[in-house]
Amino acid sequence: MSNSQKLSRRGFLKATAIAGAGYLLAACAAPAAPQSAGGVESSNTTAGSPGQEPIVLRLHMRAGGETGEPAIYVTRPAEFTEETGVQVQLEPIPGGEYWAKIETLAASNTLGDNMFTDNKNWQHNRAVHFGILQDIDEFMASDGVSHDEWQPGVIGACIVDGKTYGLPKTGHPAHAFLWINHDLFEAAGIPIPETYGTTWEQYREWGNLLAQGDPDRREVYGFHMPTNNIQMIVNGIRTFGGWELNDEGTESPADDGWRGFIQTGVDFYQTDKIMPTAADIGSAGTIGLFAAQKLAMMVGSRGSNKSVREAVGPEDGSTGGFKWSTIGLAEGPNFNGWGASLNTHAGTSQSKHKYESFRLCYALADARFAYLNANEIGYLVGRTHELEEIGPAAEDPFIQLQFNEYARGVPYRIGANYRGLEWEQIITNTTDLVYLGERSADDAFFNELEQTISDLLARPI
Repeated sequence: MSNSQKLSRRGFLKATAIAGAGYLLAACAAPAAPQSAGGVESSNTTAGSPGQEPIVLRLHMRAGGETGEPAIYVTRPAEFTEETGVQVQLEPIPGGEYWAKIETLAASNTLGDNMFTDNKNWQHNRAVHFGILQDIDEFMASDGVSHDEWQPGVIGACIVDGKTYGLPKTGHPAHAFLWINHDLFEAAGIPIPETYGTTWEQYREWGNLLAQGDPDRREVYGFHMPTNNIQMIVNGIRTFGGWELNDEGTESPADDGWRGFIQTGVDFYQTDKIMPTAADIGSAGTIGLFAAQKLAMMVGSRGSNKSVREAVGPEDGSTGGFKWSTIGLAEGPNFNGWGASLNTHAGTSQSKHKYESFRLCYALADARFAYLNANEIGYLVGRTHELEEIGPAAEDPFIQLQFNEYARGVPYRIGANYRGLEWEQIITNTTDLVYLGERSADDAFFNELEQTISDLLARPI
């Protein structure tokens, strides 16, 4: 391991330690030990043998997944135990404390065998840099697991410096979807748009036709997008032809993409007043506004669809709700691809059972996993032939839309110093000023924004 990849104990010991509860998922009877297809030695050579303790893999994950996503954290791990004899112990960590806890465990050399990772704030790559994750190319080769199982933009986010770290739980396109209220569209005389091909100019035009009431106190808002969410920000910048970072990850040039997206937000918030601020949204959230027919168009990510179905009812309005549909968000003429928001259950470098850890990682990314995800949760993984693998769920129009949007995914560009959480905070705090009308989106603002981000990216890791 190079010095740049070694764990910085001084840095990580600053993190706050949080106790995690343990959940053990095990089958009553364990079959024979797993064997590597290509000769890579498994550490589990006696799993299931009389008198031998079974291998237990500790899986760090965000708390709540065991109830909110049982297909991922209950059903599939239980099947894995039945298939391999290897048990899985869930160790939930509160989401807001997750990475601090992980880094504390890593610094004290008490990390488990597998861990949830995400990359919207560059955390997956940060974990690779500090030597927390194990590369799995040797195991993939020995077991005949190919990168071709996943879409290029999805698996590409797992590859760092030519090596593969983890396999995709997903590589979703985040805020690439637009929900529209058909009843409000029809009342405003606007034809229901096709699934693809809309433009930001249309959103502004439609939003003004759909908005109702005094501009300073709307009864119905025409449009909403979450401008304080880094996944939306990255997609917005790319939609307008820009990039969130340069190739080297050392600068965030406030180019035409940044200016186009931020100015659009200013137009919607301040000029036209068709988009609610956080104060306008209130406790009901955007889903609540949409369900109450006080919001006609809403940008969201894949999880929003289930929430809309629960709050409003089916798309055809057959249970008494209004008619609605989901379409692909406008891409723009110089579109650079949706940010492929990677999640994995990667194996850790501290695991004593690295092959079994890899096997669990693959079980939480394979075709069976995709089937469970799609049919029980409504999510896709990002597999190349996923529509052929998920059975009945493939008939769902939103699943089909997800699949097409995944294919437009391009991995996030990663900051060279991995300070993604600070990067997001700077962007949201600074742009909030123009969205609230406290600053003008002029050259001075963009020059200041670019310089502030450059200063952050120049700081050491």
